[in-house]
Amino acid sequence: MKKLYLSSLRGIIGDWVYYPTLMKLKDIAERVEIAEELYKSKPLSDMVQRYIKIKRGKEIKNYLLQQPQRFFNSLIVAVHEGDPSWYDITNIKSNNQLDVEDIPEDVIAGIGILSLNGEERLFTLDGQHRLIGIREAVKEDPKLGEDELSIIFIAHKTDPEGMKRSRRLFTTLNKNAVQVSKGEKITLDEDDAMAITVRRMVTENPMFRDNRILNNATDNIPNSNQTCLTTIGNLYDILDILFTKVYVTSKKKGLKEKRDELTKIRQSDDILEQHYINACDYFRQLTNSFIPLRKFVNTPDYPTVVKGYRHSDGGSVLFRPIGLKILTEIVATLVEKYPLTECFSLISKLPTELTQPPYNPVIWNPSRKKIMGSRPLARNLLLYILNYPTKNVDRLHEDYAKILGLEPEKVKLPQKVS
Repeated sequence: MKKLYLSSLRGIIGDWVYYPTLMKLKDIAERVEIAEELYKSKPLSDMVQRYIKIKRGKEIKNYLLQQPQRFFNSLIVAVHEGDPSWYDITNIKSNNQLDVEDIPEDVIAGIGILSLNGEERLFTLDGQHRLIGIREAVKEDPKLGEDELSIIFIAHKTDPEGMKRSRRLFTTLNKNAVQVSKGEKITLDEDDAMAITVRRMVTENPMFRDNRILNNATDNIPNSNQTCLTTIGNLYDILDILFTKVYVTSKKKGLKEKRDELTKIRQSDDILEQHYINACDYFRQLTNSFIPLRKFVNTPDYPTVVKGYRHSDGGSVLFRPIGLKILTEIVATLVEKYPLTECFSLISKLPTELTQPPYNPVIWNPSRKKIMGSRPLARNLLLYILNYPTKNVDRLHEDYAKILGLEPEKVKLPQKVS
């Protein structure tokens, strides 16, 4: 490989000396390796490879190829062998806007050039999936190779202490990486279709404006809250069900592929607009199917409506996040067999009082006066009530009896609607 000269800084943190540089993607793809180098044992080396998720690399490749606003944080790369050299720059010329004499010596001493003669071994300590994505993207579109990415180089030694030191840094960097929280995703993500739609819903849709929705990324609504229908976290989950199972254009794609399309790369404005229209359509039809929701939407004094339908004695399942999610899951199941309008006609026949079966005691504990228990079981019982074909009625019967604390022969499944 040819010799490379990279603009570079030089810094010290703890007992590490490191060199932040800029490197073209084509050079990264050609020169940088995966961190299996850290282990002399082949099984351990293979294990490193096994924990690297090829699918994640593919997602990053697609991001690079499809996102004009692509951006990455730095790769951290260990370097050994070859002849890496760093040269400080002592002669800085002024452009008349900078008084060179005012620059502290330690600042000038940290600016330089890093040279690589092409015989070095470079491997990632942080950024393995990005490296895989870069390789595949550059292979598919060589023009991407001219993009530049910041690389932080550190020195690596192959003696036992050096290997141990680099392994420790490798695990520290990877195990301490913090995933973006659900709340951060909902409020900040500009690629996630559900997050984008949630933000628009709480801004533009009267059903969710102001205090009608709680700014909470979980399903938890404090007992003291008597104004909201649900939480933004629950709304996000409902939209996820709608966009992957109800309002779908292709049934050939798997759930994972659909969700990746919705979250990894920002969709076109036209598609995002359709998502918003679909979300509004769903909640409009849901509202029209249940009188309590119509009251909530149409009554100016909506807190009084909430007080009447969510309280310590139970109230309506419609005013609990778990209830809205269950109903949405039921619609997502029914829509495989019925037109969407007929799905709403069917669910409008379902019981909604938490003190009624099957909610009590499947998801509502009357003695503790709180939501708990099994959402899937409640959903399956409600589908049974609607005469939807049940794969294993005996198993459903047993699960229901177990929740009731009775023998199956002493329990009857809830009555079906006509």
